[in-house]
Amino acid sequence: MRPRGPALAPLAPIAPLGPLDPLAALVLVAALMAACAGDPAPAPGSEVGAGAGAGGSAPVFPCPPGEAEVGAGCEPAGVPPGRCGSGFAPDGAQGCAPILPEEPCPPGQMAVPGEAACREVAPCGAGRWGDAPIDEATQFVDAAYAGQDSDGTEARPWTSIQDAILRADEGALVAIAAGSYAEEVTIQGDPVRLWGRCPELVEIVGPPGAMALTVDRGASATEIRSLAVRGQDIGIGVVNATDVVIERVWVHETGDVGLLAAGLNTATSVALRGSLVEHTAGAAVAVMDADVRLEGTVLRDVDVGTADVFEGHSMAMQVESFNRRASGTVRSVVVERVGGLGIRFSSADGVVEDSVFRDVAWQSADRPGAALAATHAEGLEPGTLAVRGSLVERSQTAAIALIGADVHIEATVVRDTGPDLTEGASGIGVGIIVAPSTVDTHPVRATIRHSLVEQSHVRGVGLHGAEVEIDGLRVRGVVPSQPDLGGGIEIQHDQRRANVALRGSVVEDAYGAGIAVFSSDVTVDSTVVRDTRPLPSRDFGRGINVSPIPGLGERGSVRLRNARLERNLDGGLVVIDSDATVESTAIVDTLGRALDGTNGCGIIAYNDETGQANVLLQDSVIERSAGSGVFNIGATVKIASTTFTCEPLDLATHVDEGYAAVYEDLGGNTCGCEGRTIACQTKPSRFEPPRALPPAVVPSIEP
Repeated sequence: MRPRGPALAPLAPIAPLGPLDPLAALVLVAALMAACAGDPAPAPGSEVGAGAGAGGSAPVFPCPPGEAEVGAGCEPAGVPPGRCGSGFAPDGAQGCAPILPEEPCPPGQMAVPGEAACREVAPCGAGRWGDAPIDEATQFVDAAYAGQDSDGTEARPWTSIQDAILRADEGALVAIAAGSYAEEVTIQGDPVRLWGRCPELVEIVGPPGAMALTVDRGASATEIRSLAVRGQDIGIGVVNATDVVIERVWVHETGDVGLLAAGLNTATSVALRGSLVEHTAGAAVAVMDADVRLEGTVLRDVDVGTADVFEGHSMAMQVESFNRRASGTVRSVVVERVGGLGIRFSSADGVVEDSVFRDVAWQSADRPGAALAATHAEGLEPGTLAVRGSLVERSQTAAIALIGADVHIEATVVRDTGPDLTEGASGIGVGIIVAPSTVDTHPVRATIRHSLVEQSHVRGVGLHGAEVEIDGLRVRGVVPSQPDLGGGIEIQHDQRRANVALRGSVVEDAYGAGIAVFSSDVTVDSTVVRDTRPLPSRDFGRGINVSPIPGLGERGSVRLRNARLERNLDGGLVVIDSDATVESTAIVDTLGRALDGTNGCGIIAYNDETGQANVLLQDSVIERSAGSGVFNIGATVKIASTTFTCEPLDLATHVDEGYAAVYEDLGGNTCGCEGRTIACQTKPSRFEPPRALPPAVVPSIEP
């Protein structure tokens, strides 16, 4: 970690000058020539931000571009090594990797983050009752007992679990020996503690049409440990009971939901710890009007449901509010191999920490694969979600989708989010989506801090109509799957203008545009956007693109401070019918587009006849562009205290005089190359005006 710099010094105000005659924009700018005289050009690649502004003040920023404040210092964008979740290790590339087995665990075995080998759900222990804490009040159960005189003692145990429960005192232990118990078990009236020898040897098998194990009213504080549950219906149901503990339990091969927690009439809460839920139908865990905590647990291999509300669905966990606020807390959990959804919070509160989500697949057009989702149900308050220290990988359509919900994401890695290209699929894969509610106009707020999004198809991050603060985000390696659609971060109007603050971040190796802004407001501080590549159409490759959504009548706006745009293609910054302020920023090595080798301009400002484009450029450096430092097509560009280094054309206009380009000299500008200062010039060029970048569509996630 490097120490951060002193506090930011304010820029002095710059007095504007009157506009030049548009015709004069086609010839030498005399004021710029005077400003160039006697001022040596900075060395190529020099940092921006240490030079004097137009009023003589020197803006200083806490961290250099691409680094974010962490404590008293600065760290490269991504997940700092010290912030990886419990059970994770730094991967040496601004991310974290979970400590887990390399191969999938077989049925009945599991591993959670921090465990490098598969293991049984619970050890069997020695003796007939394993490690059950037997006392004088214990009721014993053994299916193998052949006597006809059962009384619940160790010598004469019950052969039925239900018989033991009916005779147990409040809070008493029911110790269960090895065996398969085909019965419908119900705990109500008073709590008990069910304790099997181990899940490998003790199982409850539910009859058709009934829950295998039910905890109902009056049985709060019930405990269920070290056994397995399966059956043709729901595995375990907890209804109208609180503080229920389910620990080291294996729920599997159920014809319906594995665990149901429902507060039908009163508050309901469950803690599921150290357990494995696999090969269930519809959902591994379903939470309705209840509070559930998952710790050290694995949810996997969920089949499509055929019964009740989960018919046609497949999800690891659903947390939904109806008559009271539901919540789910997930810590050190693995969710894997699920079709449709990993965990969804519907108008509920969610916390996810130190967990792994992987291989959540696209299921159908209205049930896309999203590993984590928070949505808003009509008539209820929006959901909330906090994600920390986790990994989401190999999802289809979206990794984390927030539709009408407020979210905080921190120290999390999202990678390899791919599209499903089968018939009827969207072909869109987005790492993180934040979008407005589909049922009302509630404003959506999000924060994303010190995280990594890589190898997403089409979009790394999509921010739609939301208020978002981002610090230390690294987006890299976006993979295009459509000829004209791609981007690192897309920010667009959806019901309302998006308002985004992006700080200390890096967007690299994206396609189409590193950052695309549509009819929204964005500030970009201390951020790097580099190596944006062309789409499969061989077009675009822009560092930052700012434009309106066609037909909406809303301009875009962006403010860059202490940013660095480098090795992008047709434009470092492209402003179409929108507004941009560029301060203390370096735009270097803009390479020219792959389509025809033309353009390659540090800044392109284009008035596309639908609205005036405006750019204020000050205290900045533009160097080594393939085409020109600035390409002005009918726009107004104001320039102050800026250096143009080794540009074929410093300031360019379009050869068509119908585009009345206006440059305003605000003083203090220099031009030159290799230590030589020359007169800054503006000349007409035959560069092509930029083509509009198309905005994306948000994949549908049901509320």
